[in-house]
Amino acid sequence: MKYKAISSAIAVLLISTPVFAQKSVPILTQTLRTTNPTTVITGQSLRQTYVVRFIDLSHLGEKIIVQKDALDQKSLGDFEVLNFKIDYETKQGQFLEHYWYVNYILRIINPKKGPKVIPSFVVPWKHKKSGQQENDPGIQTNYDLKTEEVHLNYASTIPEKDPYLAIRDQIDFGAFRMHGLILKSVSWFLAVVPSGLWLVFFIRRLKSSDMRSREEETKVTRADESINEVVQISKRRALRNLCRGIRKLQKAKETEVNTCVHGVLIILKDFLRAKTGLSVGTTPLEMVTHISSNKKFGSFQKPLLALAEKAREYQNYLESGSVLIIDANSETKKLQKLLCNLRWYNRLFRRR
Repeated sequence: MKYKAISSAIAVLLISTPVFAQKSVPILTQTLRTTNPTTVITGQSLRQTYVVRFIDLSHLGEKIIVQKDALDQKSLGDFEVLNFKIDYETKQGQFLEHYWYVNYILRIINPKKGPKVIPSFVVPWKHKKSGQQENDPGIQTNYDLKTEEVHLNYASTIPEKDPYLAIRDQIDFGAFRMHGLILKSVSWFLAVVPSGLWLVFFIRRLKSSDMRSREEETKVTRADESINEVVQISKRRALRNLCRGIRKLQKAKETEVNTCVHGVLIILKDFLRAKTGLSVGTTPLEMVTHISSNKKFGSFQKPLLALAEKAREYQNYLESGSVLIIDANSETKKLQKLLCNLRWYNRLFRRR
């Protein structure tokens, strides 16, 4: 009896209150006027607020459930929803009421100007009875609660005949992953390549220094070989020089004998090196040893050995520092006889 009396009182209040005079339901909506002017331009935002009011029936074990997810919409007609927010408030009068202020921030971008309408939409709600759970599928969802239409005047700032100003088109700024990869590659390139270049330069520098040293060694070797080659090839010149030196010794005075003998010694060693193939710097003693131990000279071995012995004799006198006392004519004849023993030179001396 107590609950019936309270329900009757609530019904009387709903009927007697002007706000709830339209329908005998514990919930209603109000469409407030937009806070911005009723004339908007392209891209201008405006706020539209709706009020959802319902009675608190918790003392009866009942509850009015408003489906809040259905209010979060992406667009309302031609208007784009930029932001959605609900402010909650509770007021105590003759009975406890809940106020939901549903706020939409809207924007319109459209080339066609003129009057526009924010259409009405349904606010789904449920009435949970005593003893029922909120997620009880047996509770009926009501779709009879709607908002009112809102009329606005839209002044477009988009030229009607310019298709290139479709500013609502999505702009693709590209992916930054490729740019990051390029920058990373460039940084690695700048870090590695200079080091690699320095390493290559250092290796080439070492190789060039080694090549220069090898070239110098090759030049020295070639120079030595060329000297030996000249000595070995110039047999005829060596013979000619020796004959001149002997004639000069024959004409020398007593005071010039030592000097002429020194000259004959040098020429004689050149001649022996040309005949035997020995290198520059070979001493007369080494020549004697070489000629005496080699039978390849055949019949020329004895005259060559005699000339080498004569060169060693001159070398010993000069190194001892003593004055060489000889008869220039007799010494000349001995040398000529030794040369004549080299058979094929007989003809040469007869011509001279």
